[in-house]
Amino acid sequence: MIVSVLYPNHEGAKFDTDYYKATHAELAKEIWNPERVELIEGQAPGGGAAPFAMIAHFHFSSPEAMATAFAHPRNGELHADVANCTDIAPTVSIGKAL
Repeated sequence: MIVSVLYPNHEGAKFDTDYYKATHAELAKEIWNPERVELIEGQAPGGGAAPFAMIAHFHFSSPEAMATAFAHPRNGELHADVANCTDIAPTVSIGKAL
């Protein structure tokens, strides 16, 4: 199972990539304990604004492992920390690799 957290970019958006990588993603790893994490910093071919500031993929071994992560009592702390790196409301997508 993969939990993808997408931060859609928009004019005037604030996103601190360094904080996200060094602190927020590490907190997510600590709380959720995923098998693997991929962070994709948005880039726009040919210049201009990237469509997404960041896309984070959190890989879990099973639906049960993902459910355990989502039920963790520290999830409030993780959600509250988002404000330390961005003012973008993330979109969350859940799926599986084919």
